[in-house]
Amino acid sequence: MSSDQDKLIAESVEKALQGDMDAINNIEDRVTRSKAKAALVKANREAKAAVAEETPRAEKSKAEEAPQAEQTFAAQVAVALEKKFPGSLDTEDVNGHIQMKGEQWYEAAQYLRDNPDFLFDSLQCVTGYDYGTSEDLEVRYNLHSMTHHHAIEIRIKIDRNDSKIPSVEQVWRIGDWFERETYDMYGIEFVGHSNMTRILCPEDWAGWPLRKDYETQEMYHGIVVPKVKDGWE
Repeated sequence: MSSDQDKLIAESVEKALQGDMDAINNIEDRVTRSKAKAALVKANREAKAAVAEETPRAEKSKAEEAPQAEQTFAAQVAVALEKKFPGSLDTEDVNGHIQMKGEQWYEAAQYLRDNPDFLFDSLQCVTGYDYGTSEDLEVRYNLHSMTHHHAIEIRIKIDRNDSKIPSVEQVWRIGDWFERETYDMYGIEFVGHSNMTRILCPEDWAGWPLRKDYETQEMYHGIVVPKVKDGWE
């Protein structure tokens, strides 16, 4: 193969890779045209192999960067909260979420919703957590910004023997049922809620079913309450 033919094939393949197939189809010499098409097939195969090899690396890199970015953002929010509400953080150790004290939670919630840098306008979930029969309870809030497309989790520990925390129903209206369900399952009272009543269990049900020290009552209005929990845990 002459150097001129090599050059023609290389130039034609490069143009074809950019979408100009006429560069190959218009080659007059049939042998040269066939060699150019074969070179194009080889070039496409090598390009696909390179992409396939690079994709797992890129995905791994993104997977490694995601927790770090999440933790960095959580740290930024934590710094802003501590600056606005000194002493409001329960710990300086931020691990993708923020651990707060409950005393200034209502004001902090308003701040997180209204601050232009955060605009957490969506309360996506409120749930309780029981660390154990002799440990604290905890309330967890998942916040999301429809404007900035970022999210954060706020966690607040409370005394299981005095399980009260400010309600944020008036900050995020969807918090109404979230807080009632958490109250129903854990006995956590959201102070200031407009209707702090059970939402799943009957109002006169005894105990808080998702607490680890919960004991099922024997009878409910003359009905035997089953205690079999196979498959529940």
